[in-house]
Amino acid sequence: HYNMNRIRLVWSRIWQVLCEFFVSVGLSENLSVSIFVMDSLRQLAMKFLEREELANYNFQSEFLKPFVIIMQKSNSAEIRELIVRCVSQMVLVRVSNVKSGWKSVFM
Repeated sequence: HYNMNRIRLVWSRIWQVLCEFFVSVGLSENLSVSIFVMDSLRQLAMKFLEREELANYNFQSEFLKPFVIIMQKSNSAEIRELIVRCVSQMVLVRVSNVKSGWKSVFM
């Protein structure tokens, strides 16, 4: 039990750094770079959504956070539209596995 909590804590810290990276690159003025990072984030999120979310652990909410932040801060209609398409695709394909991620989906 201790080991799982440690893994979650370490992974949570790693994800905080990655989240900041995805957000900063996702808000790039270079549209090609932003699109590439959003697609990478989508692929990663799809992988995470293949697994059942552990009880009392809101990791889905955490890994979907970059989509929420970029949606709020981006001035690019293309990027915001891409986020809507990415998130809707993830929900359509993995709806049965979405748990804590619903909060981010609706944000």
